[in-house]
Amino acid sequence: MNRPFVYGYLAEKENFIDREEDRRQLKNFLGHGINVMLISPRRWGKSSLVKMAMGELMAEDHDVKVCYIDAFKVRTEEDFYNKYATAVIDGVFDIQPLKKSAEDILDLPERIAREKGIHVIVCIDEFQQLALLPEWKTMESLMRSVWQHHQHANYCLYGSKRHMMMDIFNNSNSPFYRFGQVLFMKKIEKKHWIPYIQQGFEKTSKAISAAFAERICEVTECHSWYVQQLSFFIWADTIGEVDEDIFNRQLQTLIDTNAPQFESDITGLAPSQLSMLVAIASGEQHLSAKEVVSKYGLGGAQTIAKNKKAIVSKDIVELQPDGTYHFVDPIFFLWFKQQYNINQS
Repeated sequence: MNRPFVYGYLAEKENFIDREEDRRQLKNFLGHGINVMLISPRRWGKSSLVKMAMGELMAEDHDVKVCYIDAFKVRTEEDFYNKYATAVIDGVFDIQPLKKSAEDILDLPERIAREKGIHVIVCIDEFQQLALLPEWKTMESLMRSVWQHHQHANYCLYGSKRHMMMDIFNNSNSPFYRFGQVLFMKKIEKKHWIPYIQQGFEKTSKAISAAFAERICEVTECHSWYVQQLSFFIWADTIGEVDEDIFNRQLQTLIDTNAPQFESDITGLAPSQLSMLVAIASGEQHLSAKEVVSKYGLGGAQTIAKNKKAIVSKDIVELQPDGTYHFVDPIFFLWFKQQYNINQS
């Protein structure tokens, strides 16, 4: 397929942009036996980053073997242990798994690594999903108690539910507290995206100005998935060169395409929580101010405090260091403003 922009699957080769420092850190920590907890919003490219970094590490050190598990599809404790054992065995060498206890299965990477004289790294994507299992508390304690003794195997645990990941790894009451190095994935900067976007058009005999490429970065806030998706929509609608009509039309396509997910995200929110999101989307930051409470119907002090915590825990908005609230997903923000007829720019 002759398309210059990709989304929906792992970014590789020329479609993997920058992240040199992220790759260096992952290889440095994991290559030297330090566990890593990688946290970022959804669809920022965590899986692509881990795969790229681990591929480079294995090429640089042939004693390193990497196993991958996707916890998103895990539905039971038994399912996790089966997937875990299979991933470890497939990632290292071809043997038939034995029926073992949960503790023996969790110890499998260390035992194999020690026996084979190799270094095993186990990567678990969407790790926070395990916390939704009824058996999580038992599993959490067992995993930590087994893994903390490993000397030849270590772990890269990553996920997109930041609030849940932070609670697992930064809560002093959690068994996984200080289990390893917590890394917060950063956005790829405009200076890397702009030439990538322009080159994508150029190699297919189309054109986009640096100004429009920069606008793609700005409207998506350099969100990896949306940069690729909007670039693709604009590219597919362009015969010669991008103009204002094409840009605006495809920006709306981007919003409409992701609308079903956004509708799902707000399903179940209380009316007062939706009112709080409307207030934030309208530019309000002093959510307890009398006039704001009255204008948006935010309720009493207890309701306001509860709703602030709820919309942050759902990763809809995040609290900035300066005390202001910011929508986590930039395209959700645009969609939400359209739904509630909010004109604040």
